[in-house]
Amino acid sequence: MKDLLIVSAIALGLMAAAAGCGRTERIDSDVRALVRHYDRTWNAVAQVMSDHFLIKTTDKSEGLVIAAPLRNDGRMGQAETRVSAKIFPSRTGGYEVEIRAAQYVEISEPRALSNKTPRYTWAPVSFDKKLETQLLNEIDNLRYGGRKPKYENKFLESPGEAALNR
Repeated sequence: MKDLLIVSAIALGLMAAAAGCGRTERIDSDVRALVRHYDRTWNAVAQVMSDHFLIKTTDKSEGLVIAAPLRNDGRMGQAETRVSAKIFPSRTGGYEVEIRAAQYVEISEPRALSNKTPRYTWAPVSFDKKLETQLLNEIDNLRYGGRKPKYENKFLESPGEAALNR
């Protein structure tokens, strides 16, 4: 009876050890796949952003690329567009990219005959959705090796744009 208890304890220990070894190998391969996927996403984001903008800062560990602001010529007023890209984990696995192209206008008040004129004051007014979509499409093109879905999203497309594209 005592021998049966010792043999069953040893068998349980061996099964637990075998289950643990198999599990660490699977997790290790999953991590490698995620790192490859993250690297492919990071390379695509960095490439597209550097193709279109001067890069102000990058942080691969945070998945963040910030471009230097794009300024207008100031004829109608000072304005600039600030573009940034962020990589974040997707709920369904892998990684997603978020592009923000925020548009700002300068709303500073000049103070005549004063050496205490404040620095520029910028107010956000909108997002450049067309630029955001173009950048995301270029990033996805690089991430997925040029493969594209057969279906094209027509949701919220204006009727005038659909008529011009035919």
